[in-house]
Amino acid sequence: MSEQSVPRRRIPRAVRIAGSILVGVILYLIGFFISAMALTANTWAFSDGELNDTGIVAVLLLFLAWGLVFLRHRWPWVPFVVGGLLTAGWGDALMLLIAVFHLVIRAPRRLAITASAVATGLIVFSTLRMCLAPAEHNPFSIFFLPDPAQVTGLEATIPPEDSHLAIRIITIAAAVIGLCTALGVGALLRRTRRMRAVESIAEREALRNESLTAEIARQSERELLARELHDTLSHRLSVISLHTGALEVGARTDPEVAATASALREEARASLEDLRHLVGGVRNGELADRRPDQGTSAPPSRATMSAIPELISSVESTGTVVRPLVVIQDVGSCPPALDRAVYRIVQEALTNAMKHAPNLPVTVDVAVSAARGIQISVRNPLPRGAGPLDVPPRPRYAPDSMRELGALTPAHGWGPAGSTFGPHETHLASTGSGAGLVGIRERTEMFGGEASIGVFGEEFQVQVRFRPFSPQN
Repeated sequence: MSEQSVPRRRIPRAVRIAGSILVGVILYLIGFFISAMALTANTWAFSDGELNDTGIVAVLLLFLAWGLVFLRHRWPWVPFVVGGLLTAGWGDALMLLIAVFHLVIRAPRRLAITASAVATGLIVFSTLRMCLAPAEHNPFSIFFLPDPAQVTGLEATIPPEDSHLAIRIITIAAAVIGLCTALGVGALLRRTRRMRAVESIAEREALRNESLTAEIARQSERELLARELHDTLSHRLSVISLHTGALEVGARTDPEVAATASALREEARASLEDLRHLVGGVRNGELADRRPDQGTSAPPSRATMSAIPELISSVESTGTVVRPLVVIQDVGSCPPALDRAVYRIVQEALTNAMKHAPNLPVTVDVAVSAARGIQISVRNPLPRGAGPLDVPPRPRYAPDSMRELGALTPAHGWGPAGSTFGPHETHLASTGSGAGLVGIRERTEMFGGEASIGVFGEEFQVQVRFRPFSPQN
């Protein structure tokens, strides 16, 4: 797995909210203390060295004003405006710096630059005003008082003359450090957030490119498979159709031969239509059948449960005796994939019976309903000489899930020497490999059904059951 595909660990939302509230409380306490300290720079807040009513009201307003610090994430413009007023008239720029920090991180670039310029101007103005004002009106003079505990006394609030330069230097340094920290760290975090966004987009594009590359590779494989299917089978089926057509015309004097040739020609034509449908599905990656009510054209031998009677008729046209009992309900509510699987199971069971038990009757029972599920039963008698007692050991390549199938495949060398099969029957049986019965089990397991395949008494049976299905939305 590449480094880009490794997801980052995100901090839980509750932890982030709790952390934001904790930081807000710390900023509230520190900010209120600094603003109260900056109150010493305003002579109107004191009378005879003591805090007057106006100063008390100002302190109470500080409680409300610093509550705006909790809006710094969602509405940073609110603390920015209030912080600008405090900076210009109060001499306290902390709230303004906090608001500018969050605006630089989150606001659009133009607005962030505008806010930074306005904040810089206000802080420079406030710093010059405090440097030009008397030293006793500078909030930083508290660090140079002879007795800092008596800041309310008129004489005690006047710092020594030799500390005035140091007070101005500290004032300028505090302004520069605060402004550079807010703008610099804010710009760094903004760049970091931007880089994370770019990396996230790059990861999505990389995954998309990988998906497209894989899809192109699959499309190339589908194109190759479709060409091979068409080139390999289309020619042979076309030749079979032409030969059976000629046989049908040449055997007009023999109705039985003509009927057989006609049936073969129809099967070849239907196989060609199925092949075209299959090749188109492989080429487009859409092998699932569409519903009949969608109005799309389709080959006559569509693999749906509705076509099971047609499938039985095609088998009967070959001379095989079929005893069908088909009751199909709620076909429209059956999932398309299950609908196709049921048809293929019945088709493969009939094909297996025709190949390995020719000229013997086949019993087909199919019952379908949404409430009761699907039951499929295809049975045929065992060929002569292939009873259960005559079954030799199973060959090593036989599927483990198929019990006692040796009695039905004499052409594979499983049947006894006394079996009586004509040359055509033996040749037909020799084309099987057991993959069809494996496919029945696989299709059954795919949809959570149950399959029982093997010799039971004097019959070979394919029993499949599916659970009730829900109507499609």
